Amino acid sequence: MIGRDVFDVLSPDGITITPDRVYRTLEEAHAAAEAFAQRFVWQGFYSTARWERIPLEEIAGRCRVIEATEVRDDENA
Repeated sequence: MIGRDVFDVLSPDGITITPDRVYRTLEEAHAAAEAFAQRFVWQGFYSTARWERIPLEEIAGRCRVIEATEVRDDENA
């Protein structure tokens, strides 16, 4: 098994925004948070599980970028 440091992005609710993907750079992770926020343009806000409405311009900033370790077997590294 081989591990490498990567980044994940969590929504304001603390749930990963892309369950099937991680990001190799901090810049990619921040771009993913911005893209996530753009999914809510039509609605104008993000509604959390606790019914908090986060304005469109605050969504990306309320996402959290975390460090993670991607573990892959030797064949796919």
